[in-house]
Formats: sequence, structure tokens, C-alpha cells
Amino acid sequence: MLGRSIGISEEKLRHLGDDPLPDGIYSEAEAAIVRYAQRSTRMLNIDEATSMALTKQFSVEQIIDICLNVGLAQITNRFNTTFLTDVDDYILEAYEKAGRAAAACPIHDPARSG
Repeated sequence: MLGRSIGISEEKLRHLGDDPLPDGIYSEAEAAIVRYAQRSTRMLNIDEATSMALTKQFSVEQIIDICLNVGLAQITNRFNTTFLTDVDDYILEAYEKAGRAAAACPIHDPARSG
């Protein structure tokens, strides 16, 4: 929901879990962040290619911010999934409106478990 609220396109959101990322969807800087987040979320080592892509696009301070934000999102998602925290009605409404894009999200959703 946050991505939509800050203007990230549905197309970009739909491809967040793709590996490899499709050409032409993300800028080089965006792709570097997405690849870092994918590896980090999957608890894979951050390889040299991923690290070099970040250092090519960002300063050390910016990479620290990226790392902290990805980690914060991960712990928030794990906490909410573990404790099945209540979701505000406006989030549920936005989720319903998102339709296909939300269904394509690679993050586990207990509400869709079968």
C-alpha cells in the first residue's frame, strides 16, 4: 500500500518479485535497490554484482539508508505476519481496489492461504 501511496506504478509493483527483473521497467538505480531487497529478503548473501550495482548508483550513506529501510520493512512484515496484527480499514479497502497487482505480490498473505 505504501508504494501506491507515494506513486509507484502498478507495473513496477507487479514485477518486484521477478528474477530476473524485466528490462525497461525500472531505472538502473531502482533495479539495484530491488535486487538488493530481493536477495536480502530471501536471506541470500549480497554478492559482488549486487553490491557493485548499489555502489555505482549511490553513496555509502544512501546505501546505509537503503539497507536500514529494507531491514525495517522485513522486520515489520515478519512481526505482522507472526502476530496477525489487525489492519486498518483504509488499508483493507486499498488492498481490495488493488486487485490483480495485490494478488501478484510475492509476500505471503495469510488471508489468501488455503
